[in-house]
Amino acid sequence: MPEDSAFTFDSLDTALVEDVEALFRAVNGDAWSRLAPGELTDYPTRQFTGGWRLPVKFSDGAVRRIDLLITRLFPIVAPRTALVDHPPKLTWPHVEDDGILCLLGNSHQIDINNPVKVIENLLARSCRLVEELLEGTIVERDFRDEFLTYWAYDLRKPERHYSLLDVRGPSRPIRVWHGRSFTLLAEDDETLKKWLENRFKSAAKPTIQAGALLWLDHAPLPSEYPHRSAALLELAKRAGGSGIDVLESTFLNVPSSVTVILGAEGRYGPGLMAVTVDRPADAIRARRRVDPIVKGGFRPDKMSPALLAGRYLGASEPGRSRVARADPDWIHGRARDPRTSKLRNAKAVVFGCGSLGSFVAAALIRAGVGSLDIVDFDELDWPNVGRHYLGATSVGRNKAKGLAEQLSADFPHANITGHDASAEQIISESPIWFTQADLIVSTTGSGRADTMLNEWHRNSGRSTPIVYGWTEPYAGAGHAVAIGPEGGCLVSGVDSLGMSLFEMTEWARPATLEEPACGVHFAPYGPTELGHVNDLIAELALDCLLNRVQRSTHRIWVARREHLEEFDGKWTEAAQLLLGVDHNGGKAIGRPWPACRCCELANREEAA
Repeated sequence: MPEDSAFTFDSLDTALVEDVEALFRAVNGDAWSRLAPGELTDYPTRQFTGGWRLPVKFSDGAVRRIDLLITRLFPIVAPRTALVDHPPKLTWPHVEDDGILCLLGNSHQIDINNPVKVIENLLARSCRLVEELLEGTIVERDFRDEFLTYWAYDLRKPERHYSLLDVRGPSRPIRVWHGRSFTLLAEDDETLKKWLENRFKSAAKPTIQAGALLWLDHAPLPSEYPHRSAALLELAKRAGGSGIDVLESTFLNVPSSVTVILGAEGRYGPGLMAVTVDRPADAIRARRRVDPIVKGGFRPDKMSPALLAGRYLGASEPGRSRVARADPDWIHGRARDPRTSKLRNAKAVVFGCGSLGSFVAAALIRAGVGSLDIVDFDELDWPNVGRHYLGATSVGRNKAKGLAEQLSADFPHANITGHDASAEQIISESPIWFTQADLIVSTTGSGRADTMLNEWHRNSGRSTPIVYGWTEPYAGAGHAVAIGPEGGCLVSGVDSLGMSLFEMTEWARPATLEEPACGVHFAPYGPTELGHVNDLIAELALDCLLNRVQRSTHRIWVARREHLEEFDGKWTEAAQLLLGVDHNGGKAIGRPWPACRCCELANREEAA
C-alpha cells in the first residue's frame, strides 16, 4: 500500500473510535486489536485504510478471526467485514476470494449518525452468516440461487457475450457471430443480421456460426463448472434428451471454436453463462504441427458429430465468460415489466421530428415500442440543435432519417424507419405502415396537417388512436390530446385552420420571434421547459398503446406561475376556471375533450 495512504486512527474522530472500541470490549473483552498496516495487505484490491480484528468462537468449537474494515470515508461509507480464516475460493457462498463477506445489497443504506450500531449489526450478521455456512443448509441453495455471481468469480479467458436469446428452455441450437470486441448470440440469422445492421450500419455480410444453448434443470455448483471441456458432456446430459444432440451438432463444420451457452433458473429469474471450446489444432498446432481432428486420415466432413465432439471435448480447459443480456425484455424492464411484450409488438408512427417529436419518438423507443416510423421533410439546422434530440453531427441531415439512424444504433433490436416526407404526403398516399399502425402521434405544429389527419381518421373508423401534441408560447403550457374510438374528434377543439380553441396562457410579449431573414419565425422556449411537455405527450401515447385510453382525452402541462410571470404572461380566464383556487401551476391536469357534431351525426347515421 502506498505510504501516502497509510491510515492512522488519529484521523478519525476520537470519540467515535472510543465508542467503537467500547463496543468491542463489551463483546470480546480485550480479545481484539487494531489492524496493523501490514495486515491490510491481505486486501490489495480494496481501499481499506484501517480496521480492527476480533476472534470469534463458533458453534463447531473453532475460533475464527473477523476483520472489521473501514476507509477514510468512514462512517459515511459503510464498513465491511472479512473472515480471515476462510476456506478456499468458492467453497462457501457470500465469501469472496479475500474473505470479504457479502452482506449488504448495492442499494442498502446505513445510518451515518449511529455508526456504532451499524458496526454492531454488521458483526452480528457476519457471525450469523458464518454459522449458517458451517451448518451447510444454505451453501448449495445460495450457490444455485445466485449462480451468476459465483460464475463471475471463476472466469477464464473471458470474452464479451451479448445475448438476444429467449432466456428459457429447452436446449436448442443457436446462432453466433464473433466480432472484434464481442460475440453476439441470437435464435436465428435474421435477428443477428438486423441487429448488426442497425448497430453498425454496415453492408458487409456477417459470418455466422452454429452454437448451442444447454438448458439445465438447475444451475451448476462451482464444483460442476466446466474446468475441462469434457465436463460439457456431463452438463449436456443434464440438459434433457436433446442436450447431447444439440451440443454435438455445433461441431459439424469443424469451426475454430464453439460457443456453448448454459442456461438455468435462479432465485429471481433465469441467467446465462458462456463456455468457449477451441478447436484442438488451434491450441497445439504450434507444438505438434498436426491437427488431431484429421490425424490418422480422417476427413472432417465425413466424421460423425459424436466423434467430432469427442475430439474437441478433450482435456483442454475451455474459456468461461459472463453473458450480458441485450434482448428487448431485459433492456426494457429487466424482464419484470408486464408491459414489455405488448409494447414490443406495437407499431407507432410519429409525424413531426422537431423539438417535441424527436424526444417523443425517443421516449417511445426507450419504453420498448418495437416498430416506429418517423416522418419529417425538414433538415436539422444549427438553431435546432439546442432543443432537438439530435446534435451537431446530424446538422444538414433530414431530421427523421437522422433520428431513425441514431435510435437504431442505440436500440438495435428495434425496427425504426425515417421518412423524408411531409405529413400531408404520407396521409394522401396512405402506405401500409401508416394505415396499419397501432398508434399515430402528430407533433407537426401544422394545423393543416392535423386537420387532414383527423379527416383520414374519421374516414378510417377511428380504430387507431391518434395523439396530437403542441406547446403554447414560452412553453407556458403544453397539450396532449388523444382521439380514441369514442368521444369527439379533433374538430371539436380546433378552429377552421386547425388551431386550438383552448389556450391556457396569454402574453404581453410577442408569441413568436423572427430571425433577421424574410419569413423565418420561431417559438421562444428552451429544452428544459419542453421536457415536461414531451413527457406528457409520450405518457399519453403509451397509455393509448396499452389500451388505457378509449375515449378522447385532453391532458395539459401547466408551467409554474413564476415561469409565466418571468415572460410577462398570465393565465387566461378559461385556464383560471380549470385551475380553480390553485394558480401556482407546475403540474399536469386533465380536461374533458368536448364532443363534436360531425362525429355525433356520423354515429347516428351508422346506427340508423
